[in-house]
Amino acid sequence: MLSHLIGYPVHLLLAHGYLALFIWSVLEGEIGLMLAGWLASKHMVFEYDKVVMTAIAGAFIGDMITFSFGKLFEKRAKRWLEKDPKRKRMARDLIRRWGALVIVFERFVYGTHIPVLLTLSMGGYPFIKFLFFDIIGVVLWAFSFVSIGYFFGQSAIDLILLIQKNIFATLFILLVLILLFKKSTQGVYNKDWKKKSH
Repeated sequence: MLSHLIGYPVHLLLAHGYLALFIWSVLEGEIGLMLAGWLASKHMVFEYDKVVMTAIAGAFIGDMITFSFGKLFEKRAKRWLEKDPKRKRMARDLIRRWGALVIVFERFVYGTHIPVLLTLSMGGYPFIKFLFFDIIGVVLWAFSFVSIGYFFGQSAIDLILLIQKNIFATLFILLVLILLFKKSTQGVYNKDWKKKSH
């Protein structure tokens, strides 16, 4: 398994330990968290609780930098968002649909993190409110991805990355499966009801 996983990211973590993990967390790197969790499970360089704490610290600082950038350098942030109208529209739609909850869960959807944070900060979102929900989101994110690497290893890492990069396709498939399940169970209940009524 180690020979399959060895590559630049693992070498980076093995060589620079918690410093590499911290920088990776600032840059919102789920793969770094999962790999560090996996290495901790093998008792190589990392310990589970320290990995989680490092990830939380790095992610929190990264979020504060991004949110502050949107407030202090609004014109630059706006220009960056306008380079990709889809990205800008997606961030606004998520905020409109989910409200404050988007701060907790946007990290789990590939490509939404920076656009959502910049849109919130440029829109004058209250800093204290952002801080509250961001702490919840960061802790949940760190525990989730470190635990995936720690408990499930390489196969889970591959699966999570695939799901994250194809989140809308995954949600569509889940929705179809739920609808099919509801339809099949509804058919069973209808048959049972008809039998009882006769």
